[in-house]
Amino acid sequence: MPRKFLSVGAAAMLLLFAVACLAGDKYEEARQLFEEYVPALETYLDTVEKAESAPVCARAINTLADEAEELVPKLRQLNRKYPELQYEQSVPPRYAALEKKADVLGERFGRSFIRIARFIQDPAVAKANDRLITVMARLNPAGE
Repeated sequence: MPRKFLSVGAAAMLLLFAVACLAGDKYEEARQLFEEYVPALETYLDTVEKAESAPVCARAINTLADEAEELVPKLRQLNRKYPELQYEQSVPPRYAALEKKADVLGERFGRSFIRIARFIQDPAVAKANDRLITVMARLNPAGE
């Protein structure tokens, strides 16, 4: 089960890093995409960090998966448009605050699995987690 959490965590970090890296002057659309996704991620994190029941966790995970399903095609389109940026290690100074926010959200996302782990034996939480893993896996399918 920890392996599943790590896969989602790695996918989320990839997502946050990819969006942050795409955010150069030439790629303003990536910044907009990041800003579109951040509220959903923050809501998920706030909910999971305070969750005291499996149904609350499952609902938060499913809501994030819903948002991620909408984001994945947009991010994949950007990755196809600017494939070289998938390997970029930093963003232009103008976007330093965006990169810092992505780092903070990534850390919080990683810690959120500690909270979810308390409820992972619940079938609804396990199913929601599997769904999120599947959605996140679509970020970078083999062959692209």
